Amino acid sequence: MNFKYQILFTLFLLYANILFCQYVIVNDIFIQGNKKTKPFIIERELPFKRGDTLWLPYLKKTFENAQNNLLKTSLFNFANIDTLNTQNEKTNILIQVTERWYLWPIPVFEQASRNVNTWIYEKDYNKINYGFFIAQANFRGRDELIRAIARFGFREQFGFAYTVPHIFQSPYWGIEIKTLYYRQKQVAYNNENNKPLYVFGNQYLYTNTDYSITFSYRPKLHTWHQVQISYSSYSIHDSLYVLNNNFIYHNLKHLEYPSINYSFLFDKTNSVSYPLKGFLINPDITIDGLGIKNTNITTTYIKTALFYQVKSRIFNAHGLTFSYKTIDEKSYLFSKAFGYNTYPRGFELYVIDGKGFILSSNSIRFQIIKPHIKNIYKLKNERFAKFHYAFYLSLNGDAGYVVNEYNEPLTNQWLYGYGIGIDFVTYYDIAFRTEFSFNNFKQKGIFFHFSTFI
Repeated sequence: MNFKYQILFTLFLLYANILFCQYVIVNDIFIQGNKKTKPFIIERELPFKRGDTLWLPYLKKTFENAQNNLLKTSLFNFANIDTLNTQNEKTNILIQVTERWYLWPIPVFEQASRNVNTWIYEKDYNKINYGFFIAQANFRGRDELIRAIARFGFREQFGFAYTVPHIFQSPYWGIEIKTLYYRQKQVAYNNENNKPLYVFGNQYLYTNTDYSITFSYRPKLHTWHQVQISYSSYSIHDSLYVLNNNFIYHNLKHLEYPSINYSFLFDKTNSVSYPLKGFLINPDITIDGLGIKNTNITTTYIKTALFYQVKSRIFNAHGLTFSYKTIDEKSYLFSKAFGYNTYPRGFELYVIDGKGFILSSNSIRFQIIKPHIKNIYKLKNERFAKFHYAFYLSLNGDAGYVVNEYNEPLTNQWLYGYGIGIDFVTYYDIAFRTEFSFNNFKQKGIFFHFSTFI
């Protein structure tokens, strides 16, 4: 071997030695702070297990991903991960968590409009719900969730749901059973100029019952499959039928049918409430009626989102949502598009119905105050005493389109919204947005939002 090849071979051995020496083997995993949560619930969210080899150059990133996975379960306010007692290429992993408060018996007193902005601007203070809601999260320390509600007022609701993320002693399979019953004496029965028209009655004008069972399968950390089988029924009073015989479907006063739904979710975002990095894709298809009971409606829904960092305090967020129903007749109940949970900014006060829509949501977020951790020393309960917060300035721009065969106002044309906002993010998945938005009809307003997709 000549001298040149000896040098190259020596450099190769040196590089290989450096590369393959930069690892540690996970010897054991220790967990602190989980007073209620079972260890297997926490270890399920880790991208490593005992005996795995972790490359040192990626160790910080691996721990960051594991921490995000733990926080996205909504079981913990804080999670920290570090090595412990590293010796002879083996290390222990220490995980410290601060659990949340899991039992929420909450008196209900809430506005009942489509969103808080319509309630504020329309000043219809009769649209109030009141009652009692109770949720037991992390039941038995196994991430199970029990919810029950008895709500009265504008929209009465009674329901129960039980979610078990692990059945058959498997970390992959889960199940949820749910039943909900609604009834209303005051109902929006139609739209006029993109505003809902209401009718009042001394008896219940509208009732809706839903029963469902959902099976979930999570083969990998960021991948979920769900299949839901449900049965729904809708009934309206004669006085409501006279006002709108297309309220339900097929000119019916009563409709009931089975449904099946499949949903896939791949979520690699770094937060459940206010993502700054990562992406997700969520296609979903529902078949209502299954060709029986005079109903056969297929709904295709796709949601995607991309979040990334541009500079140290600047983040971009882009989302695209698409929905389409194969409905062949006019129906007020099954033609919801913009104005409920989805709308371009600047159109919060409008109802824009149709059989399908597409919405592009975009935001540039400037981190005014980086995430800070504070302690309220007068509080003894660590589940509330220690909290984090951050503020962001957002520049927003949305575009949306609603497909409507009946050419109702604001449909079959592009709608644009843009503006500026201040976002407040804190613990318990709270993201509160205050936005000053314009639309392409030169209308403007201040709007409030209590959740964040983008």
